[in-house]
Amino acid sequence: MRVDGMRAGLLCAALVTGWPATAAESAGDYGGSLSRVYLAHQRLLAVRDACDRAFPAQAKANEKAYAAWRARHKALLAELDARVAMMIRGSSKDEKDYMRNIGKYEGTILEYRNGERDDLLAQPRDGMEQGCADYRSYLTGSGSDFTKEYADELRELRKRKLPQE
Repeated sequence: MRVDGMRAGLLCAALVTGWPATAAESAGDYGGSLSRVYLAHQRLLAVRDACDRAFPAQAKANEKAYAAWRARHKALLAELDARVAMMIRGSSKDEKDYMRNIGKYEGTILEYRNGERDDLLAQPRDGMEQGCADYRSYLTGSGSDFTKEYADELRELRKRKLPQE
């Protein structure tokens, strides 16, 4: 799975833009780390979407594999969402601005994921069916542990505590 540099750059910029001045010296590290992990999850969703479109008969198996992966990563996904919301809230003037910024960010994410999906679907079908089977194997295998795969990024992120709700 390749990352489109322009879409990834826009997303990274969206994550980093406007981070409060108190975090200016390490905002790039934090925003870059958050972007890398968040984009990896979005790529998983894009691959699932591409495989579902290319091979509709495999959609149930894809969803089952993704649901198992999502269940194992439930806490991490919630943490990532909270961190993104925290960054957006920190760059927003008020609640109205926050809601507008959330909408912009969600649009950027959807554009990124759809672009990744479309790039996959535009590739020759030779080997795609095997690639989709490999995707399911990845999701259900031990190699898909984001806490290990993105350990460095998560260490960087967790230097900043999330507010307690």
